[in-house]
Amino acid sequence: MGGRTRPSGSRSALVQDDKPRSALAENVVRTGTVGTALALVTQVLSFATFIVLAHYAPPSTFGDFAAASVLLGLSGLFTEAGMHAAVVQRQDQVEEAASTAFVANIVGGFALCLAAAIASPIIGFFFGSRLVGLAAAVLAGTIPLNATCIVPSALIRRRVSARLLFVPPITVIANAVAAVPLLAAGLGVWALVIAMYVATAIRILVVWTLAAWRPEFRLASWEMWRSLSHYGRPVMVSLFLREAGFAGITAFVGRAFNTTILGQFRYAQRLVVQSTSSITLSSAFVLLPAFTRIVRDERRFAAGVLRSLRILSLLVFPISLAFIPLGRPIAEIFLGEEWSGAGPIMMGLAGVGVSLCFSSVCAEAFKACGRTDLLPRLHAITATAPVALMFVLLPAGPVGMGLGVSAGLCLESLYAVRALSRVLQIPLLTILRQTQPAFVGSLVMVSALFALETHVFHAASASGIKAVMLLALEGALGTVAYLLTLAVVSGTSLIELRRTLGYLVRRPRAQAPSTQEP
Repeated sequence: MGGRTRPSGSRSALVQDDKPRSALAENVVRTGTVGTALALVTQVLSFATFIVLAHYAPPSTFGDFAAASVLLGLSGLFTEAGMHAAVVQRQDQVEEAASTAFVANIVGGFALCLAAAIASPIIGFFFGSRLVGLAAAVLAGTIPLNATCIVPSALIRRRVSARLLFVPPITVIANAVAAVPLLAAGLGVWALVIAMYVATAIRILVVWTLAAWRPEFRLASWEMWRSLSHYGRPVMVSLFLREAGFAGITAFVGRAFNTTILGQFRYAQRLVVQSTSSITLSSAFVLLPAFTRIVRDERRFAAGVLRSLRILSLLVFPISLAFIPLGRPIAEIFLGEEWSGAGPIMMGLAGVGVSLCFSSVCAEAFKACGRTDLLPRLHAITATAPVALMFVLLPAGPVGMGLGVSAGLCLESLYAVRALSRVLQIPLLTILRQTQPAFVGSLVMVSALFALETHVFHAASASGIKAVMLLALEGALGTVAYLLTLAVVSGTSLIELRRTLGYLVRRPRAQAPSTQEP
């Protein structure tokens, strides 16, 4: 991308000339919109699950589970080894690539399962808990199980299909249905471990049913594995650094404080991140295959990236930043007094969603144009900056941990946007300007919510249904403030949102026949 000459035309035209011009664009926006709707469903279900589970176990139980699962992300990452992105991006020999990647994932899954089980006593020693070590050993068995879903998920994603987006809400429901009675029976951390196995089994069943694909082991080859690894290796390294950063955050909090504080921190982190990551991930789900198909048209590719960032920021910024004024009321109203410490942590973590909005779009753009070499540099910041800033802010207590994570991920997003500017050959300010309406609207909304909570409704001081209704009213008025600000700052932002949502109900245009993919 970066070294080629851009076609003639002004940059302002590039920014504006980004309306969907093909059946692919309509399918992408339609699938992304369906994904957003399903993401909202997932958020509601997740939030309800968090509230229910919090009333069946103390924070220390969830802290023990967080400590026991600290290596699962890293282990699963080595199992995946960048194969998911490599299969999605593959332009030819897709069936051979899929079968080869599946074999590699299974072999890697069992190898990492054994390694995680061997490392479990070390985890128990680090956190000073034999229970954590035992739970870590049992959880290692989920690694090869999750490995079986990697290739089928990638094949569904290649089709720019919304089917895979039904998996998260189903998994959330399965986890809750399994965890609630087991926690009520007093099984503690083991209830969460069993619930994870149940949710994993349901996920495997749904993914394989939706994929309608079976591996052909005779097609797997060493040469194909080398080809896939060449593309996937930088992706794997970058994701390893990202997961190492998240594992480091968990380890730092658990070691610096205790499992009770770790439980509150993880719950706050899950609430904040889950509220926006479902939207971010559902959008990223369609961005990579879509960007891959238009990357050779530089002007169209750049316009698509900018448009994706604009729309995503309009959805993510207000949700993420709303935790600044509403974090404390949410914790006290829904989670209870025992979890009140999670409120200030949510306030500190409010910047995470904003950062992930930038880094998600940039990462998918880098993958599509073959600049996966930028990903390890990007996520090296994820692995180091948050933990370093958490150490600096340690005197501020748990809320300082939240602020450290937000600030560290903001540094990551700044690097991502700067790199994207060089790749697209577009000024940095042009990229940042795409998010200006969402940022200004969110700031006005945050100010309004602070005023409403502090001087008018006092939802955090109420209880029961009254507290919930007051909080809902605050949220509704905050949404009105956000939309009115958008109308004043950038009326086209409201139009763009309405147009995007229109693809959800509009009948898709007939597409030309294409070669069937697995």
